[in-house]
Amino acid sequence: MNASPTTGTRRYSKSVRRGVNSAHVVFAVGLLGIEWVMLAIAVVGRTTDDRALQHSAYRLMRVFVFTGGIPFAVLALVTGVLLCLKTPWGLWRHLWIKVKIVLLIAVIVAGAGVISQFAHRMIAHSAPDGNADALPPLQTWHIVLVVFQVIALIVATALSVFKPSGDRSRGRSGPRRRPGGAEGTTTAAERSGPTSASIPTRRRVGAG
Repeated sequence: MNASPTTGTRRYSKSVRRGVNSAHVVFAVGLLGIEWVMLAIAVVGRTTDDRALQHSAYRLMRVFVFTGGIPFAVLALVTGVLLCLKTPWGLWRHLWIKVKIVLLIAVIVAGAGVISQFAHRMIAHSAPDGNADALPPLQTWHIVLVVFQVIALIVATALSVFKPSGDRSRGRSGPRRRPGGAEGTTTAAERSGPTSASIPTRRRVGAG
């Protein structure tokens, strides 16, 4: 969301708005970093033959889900919604804001509802007495979901930066103020064109 509109009346004071905006950036970028670490752990777990390393990786991943991924995703969503509600951007006024909110909700659902369950099952199957044959399909789908989360967060970040609807220029294309005149109007001299005083006279040749 990262809103910085040019028109309308802000409901936040300048310091509060900057604080909420900074918190949103921290949580959103932090979430992207956490998901990148989750992807690295998932790839290591999928490619290694060391069962002890696999088991430790998936246990660490589950810790990341509940202590980092889900809290940062929820806080990024909450701070983003607060920015939209308390600034002239609005919550559903622009398409890029709607898409970003949907992406964040999808990341939360994927992390809390699916990836956490995958991590739990992979911990059980990678244990010394676990069913190793059940790991490969879980590992593959787990990597797919984490890649989806990373891509969704990258897209959400790009939407915040570029604002593809062009709303950053709102309020800048109003009538231009002309010197000595009102907005969108011309002075009497400009309407009447060049006057005789502004045209140099020629001395008549052969007179006198």
